[in-house]
Amino acid sequence: MKQIKIIFLIIGTIIGAGFISGKEVFEFFSKFGYYSYLVILPMFFCLYYFITKLLLIGANNKINNIEKLNLIIFKKDNKIIKVFTFLSFIILSSTMISAINTSFNVEWFSPKHFLNLALLLVISCIVLHYDISSLLNICGFLLPMVLCVLIIVCFANFNSPTNIILNSIVLMPYNALNYVCRNVFLSYFVIAKSSFGLNTKQCKRIGFFASVILCLVMIFIITCELCNHKALDYPMPLLFLASKNNILYIIYFCCIQVAILTTLFSTLVTLKSFFHFKKNITNIILPILICIVLSLIKFDTFVSILYPIVGILGFYFCYALTFSNLSLQNPNKHIHNACNKTQNKST
Repeated sequence: MKQIKIIFLIIGTIIGAGFISGKEVFEFFSKFGYYSYLVILPMFFCLYYFITKLLLIGANNKINNIEKLNLIIFKKDNKIIKVFTFLSFIILSSTMISAINTSFNVEWFSPKHFLNLALLLVISCIVLHYDISSLLNICGFLLPMVLCVLIIVCFANFNSPTNIILNSIVLMPYNALNYVCRNVFLSYFVIAKSSFGLNTKQCKRIGFFASVILCLVMIFIITCELCNHKALDYPMPLLFLASKNNILYIIYFCCIQVAILTTLFSTLVTLKSFFHFKKNITNIILPILICIVLSLIKFDTFVSILYPIVGILGFYFCYALTFSNLSLQNPNKHIHNACNKTQNKST
């Protein structure tokens, strides 16, 4: 049962609002027409490789904070990596909070806006209090239903696909690699933290099925979008297609909120690991409050500057992960010392 929960936890951290709405899949894949199917198999192997390697690292090491995991992967306690990782997850979490209010058409700084933020603060505190176990339960219970609704929306809109190529296919391999690196980077701490105590066979099984499900769902979305090219003009193509049926629209809108929340909670769990105050409640509330405050700001300029940096850091992270050594007997002593130093400084 734990393995199934971890599979859906991995999927839940990756399929945010952009993925489940269809917009992200269009921007990275569908706009290349039929050629987009060519990158699915290579992308499956990349996802399987990186996810499995993170699971194996977590299985052999009790990962409680991101500094320890970074030291295993990057082989050094680099302050620049630490700062950019921290900023990346701050902006990702803040953007998710902003997306929730935007999706409900909430007027900024209105009573309803602050009520939503207060409610989100309470829910996030509860989730972070129970840490990874709450994420496993949420994703294990809700994600199968979300994926089923997504597939129903796709099947309901299957017809004759059209090979519409809206961009040069030369960019397609870069898009696929960029997509994999960004999403692996987004979920790397949660993946490693969730797998402690698993054996190698279990890690490989989880990595395989998580990658298969992600790629199959992506094939469904690509096919649906190629069958409905007029929907691609909308900010959320699949939500627009679901609007043909009022009940399905409401259900799918709720699914998008679930996708936003699972991604938000996973980034907040990662952020929480940066804080080492004596009182755990401070470690829980502080990262949430920071992200809530930043979500009040217009992110257009900030995101346009930081998101490319997140992408570059994702490439570097996957490069470092590829060459990280899984026999960790020697680094363990350095990891222990580095973590102690970090905790002492924070205290």
